[in-house]
Amino acid sequence: MKREARSSSSTGRREPRVTETTIIRGDIVTPQELIPGGHVVVEDGKIAGIGAGEPDTSGSVLDFQGRLVAPGFVDIHVHGGGGQDVMDASPEGLDRLSLFLAAGGVTSFLATTYTAPHGRILAAARNVRDAIERGTEGAEVLGVHMEGPYIDPAWCGAQDRRYIRRPQMKELEEVHREAGGNLRIVTLAPEVEGALDAIGWLSERGIVPAAGHTDATYGEAMAGIDAGLRHASHLFNAMRPLHHREPGVAGAALWDGRVSVELIADGVHLHPATLGLAARLKGPGATALISDAIAPAGLPDGEYEFRGVKVTVRQGRCLLESGSLAGSAIRLCDAVGNMVGLAGFSPEAAVEMASSTPARIAGAADRKSRLAPGMDADITVLDREFSVLLTMVGGRVVYEV
Repeated sequence: MKREARSSSSTGRREPRVTETTIIRGDIVTPQELIPGGHVVVEDGKIAGIGAGEPDTSGSVLDFQGRLVAPGFVDIHVHGGGGQDVMDASPEGLDRLSLFLAAGGVTSFLATTYTAPHGRILAAARNVRDAIERGTEGAEVLGVHMEGPYIDPAWCGAQDRRYIRRPQMKELEEVHREAGGNLRIVTLAPEVEGALDAIGWLSERGIVPAAGHTDATYGEAMAGIDAGLRHASHLFNAMRPLHHREPGVAGAALWDGRVSVELIADGVHLHPATLGLAARLKGPGATALISDAIAPAGLPDGEYEFRGVKVTVRQGRCLLESGSLAGSAIRLCDAVGNMVGLAGFSPEAAVEMASSTPARIAGAADRKSRLAPGMDADITVLDREFSVLLTMVGGRVVYEV
């Protein structure tokens, strides 16, 4: 695979491959339709036009006839990848992560923290704020997804139970401030003491409260939804199972139209029938595909240290010594392919779950991940096996084969 050469500019940012008008030809994917033999016109980092056939303007041409030209993917739940970890709070690490994600078609993302001492979460939030201000070389950072530490120890999964604690508004306020006002999602357990107050506090500030790592009953989950809970992190994973007499938080999230859900579509975390069931109940407009990738994702099979514990990467899985799953190793382009190949969705619907839906949840739907005039020129080009051929962020080519 070939990547564009690094710019020699003092900012360290990549230079745009095209500076004026670029025409991208191919089969254009929008949430509403597939336009065979269509085009997208890019001007000054924005989408200037979209349609069938040839455009009424001239410019340099990127010809991907027969390939899928889709809005860039938005990963709203990703901890790391390619050996990089959000919690390292390293500017260089976040840059390298942005390039790793771009290779999977991701054009923007929420840097996701995990249960840890408060100081480490604050450092990661500051690093995200700085990355937003200076820009990144690959996918754009939109903000912070704070997963934990306000979760239920019974469903901590790979989260470090030593640092699990009750919700504290002062801590949330500090994280939001250190992130430059870019705290976007907070995953917590709605049944823990103080969670309902925290949910209300988050909702009032436009931050999305999400249920995750939770043992909530249906009634406890509904109380959270009534308080402002609007999202469910990695549905079915790390939460009380759905039972026909006690639907739990998963049942509440599927039933209530106010709630959007995340799915890890790697064929490991969820059975294909479960993927199809959940996404058909919620619809593509309320279903977000996520990677939940961790630092060893994308590395060769072998043993790695992550969060102070041993993680084995084996055949696309990240496993703890107990054999339990520790996050995911999937890329969003593969998740899109799995929703088509395993769960039977159309390419348009699968792309919507990886682009415009997560962009809306992250509060960026006004400019991100929709092929329409005036939107940021965030574009991913896929072959028919859903491998990424090119990724463009704001009109810059940041990855190409």
